[in-house]
Amino acid sequence: MIDHLTYFFYLHVCLFSSIGYGLKFSNIISNNLVDLNFGWYGIIGFFLISTFSIFTSFFFAHNYYHNLIIHIIGLFLFCISYLENKKKIEYKYLIILSLCLLIGAYVFKNHDDFPYYHLTYALNLSENSFIVGTGNFSHGFRTFSSLFYYHSTLYLPFIEYYLFHIGPFYILVFFNYIIIYKLINDIRSNQYNLINYFALLSLIFINIVFYRIGEHGTDRSSQILLILIFLVFIQILNLNNNKKLILTYLSLLTILITFAASMKAIYYLYFLLLPVIFFKKKLFNEVLKKKNIVIISLVSFSIFLNLITNYLNTGCLLYPAEKTCLIKQEWSIPSDEVKLMSTHYEWWAKAGGGPGYSHELTKDEYIKNFIWLNNWIQRHFFNKVSDTLLGTIFICIIVILTFFYFKRGTLKTTQNKNILTYFLILIFFIEWFLNHPAMRYGGFVLIGLPLILFSSSLINRFLISKKNLKKLIIFFIILSIVVFNLRNLIRINKEIKIYGYDPIQSPFFYVDKVDSKISARDDDLSIYKPIDKMCWASKTPCSYNPNLKLGHFLWMRMVSRK
Repeated sequence: MIDHLTYFFYLHVCLFSSIGYGLKFSNIISNNLVDLNFGWYGIIGFFLISTFSIFTSFFFAHNYYHNLIIHIIGLFLFCISYLENKKKIEYKYLIILSLCLLIGAYVFKNHDDFPYYHLTYALNLSENSFIVGTGNFSHGFRTFSSLFYYHSTLYLPFIEYYLFHIGPFYILVFFNYIIIYKLINDIRSNQYNLINYFALLSLIFINIVFYRIGEHGTDRSSQILLILIFLVFIQILNLNNNKKLILTYLSLLTILITFAASMKAIYYLYFLLLPVIFFKKKLFNEVLKKKNIVIISLVSFSIFLNLITNYLNTGCLLYPAEKTCLIKQEWSIPSDEVKLMSTHYEWWAKAGGGPGYSHELTKDEYIKNFIWLNNWIQRHFFNKVSDTLLGTIFICIIVILTFFYFKRGTLKTTQNKNILTYFLILIFFIEWFLNHPAMRYGGFVLIGLPLILFSSSLINRFLISKKNLKKLIIFFIILSIVVFNLRNLIRINKEIKIYGYDPIQSPFFYVDKVDSKISARDDDLSIYKPIDKMCWASKTPCSYNPNLKLGHFLWMRMVSRK
């Protein structure tokens, strides 16, 4: 029972802490941002804590003291807002929603990369200040993600590292709150259009397809942000002359893209959406105003931190893009190895190899000239892509038929304003398909988005009474949450049977006990190597490479190859 109380307490303290930072930042930057809901504040606060965490890692270990200060301040900012009686009713809604989704936070088995480097990456940040050259530890440690830095701030007394999987749960809660708040609020104001149906279908899609938090890692959470990116982008395109509101959404869009890119570098590509808006809405002069400069400065600082962290880890600004490996340093990953890994990631994404199989062609040959296509269709399209495609089609058909049943009269005539959005989705899809056609690299959303957008356009043509519309929206909101909980109940039941998980006894995920040995040491730092297992939560810094030496770079510790 103590474990459950500790888990529940810290889970909500850190949830409210993110919202506290988001509230305060929004209040400083723009009055329009204050009119947003708690889901947006949570996303903004999560981004701020992640950015701050990356910065402080260069100077401090993220130990109990560091992390308690961060979250006590966030909770204090949250409480101030409560005492000022601003949007008090939202606090109740947020707590209710978090409880409705709480079963998703109970995870026994995390994804396969979790014991390999996700857990130990965050734990290393909690126990040590930044170490230059950590990319030499293993391939996993070269994959920078702001999510690891956020998780390192959740290393807290009594619960230790048992919240290092919870960031995706927070993002899911914030996403649900953003969408549900919009849907309910727009019903009350009698403002329903394509954007609302897009939001509803996105909610159903995410809650059903992304139900398993333990499988999110950095991949699915960043794709949830991608859904929000397109939601905001479509909203901006559909606004006419309200430049204040457009600039508010533009601020959100910029933060969302930066946040997604900090989790997964491939999402830097989506910065292409910004010049589209600048040209479409003629915003160049407005963007340079004082408060917008603060947003630009924050985003620029975050991008700088991301790039410099990548560089200090691997010698490349964006690993494994060899062209970004500008100045070779002692800790740098050798250029031939960077090329090799770049080819390997593309080979893997194109289904060249996986557990128990590997294509007979060399990796260099396999990825050329669509040689990979037939094998990709057999091994990846069936059944990973096809399952998502058919599942999304099924969801859209059910929602369309339900709304069609309640329509009145003939279909409305609506103007198609989304040709540009379809075109941009197609561009991003082609880039995905040609370079990294794995579902984890944006595939879920890029396959689901055009179907969701088309279905939303169709439903928008139905004439439905306000009374029936309200019932339908509430029904599908509840249904998506019910399905989310049912799928998680089935998952937990499987984990109980297969792994002996006892969620009554403890809410904590499984951590294997690992013996390790010292592979390198000097007077104030030791590098540990696990014995015949992955690092898990063994002593840090933990490395799979036994051939390392220690040194210094500026004020920081450094590891390099012998």
